[in-house]
Amino acid sequence: MEDTDSLIAFYRARRAELGPSDGSRWYLLIKEIRLLKGCGIDEAHAIALTDPAWRRWLEQQINSNPACHKAALRHIRRNGDASLIAQQDERLAVL
Repeated sequence: MEDTDSLIAFYRARRAELGPSDGSRWYLLIKEIRLLKGCGIDEAHAIALTDPAWRRWLEQQINSNPACHKAALRHIRRNGDASLIAQQDERLAVL
């Protein structure tokens, strides 16, 4: 338990050190949620996206950052109807 608590504290502190546009903050958040909730990556993504600020940030990233856009399209293909993202014309939207 102590190792888990110290990892969670590390992820939070590291996220606070990074700038708001640093994509590493998303990965640290997902790692923190997985430890806190004991869940898989897909559930952690769903939990993170309940926060409106993270939803807006992710939607902006998947529509402006080519690597994020590619990962989002991969997510849609892999998850089909269960996807957290949908393609709406030329844009991608977080559901």
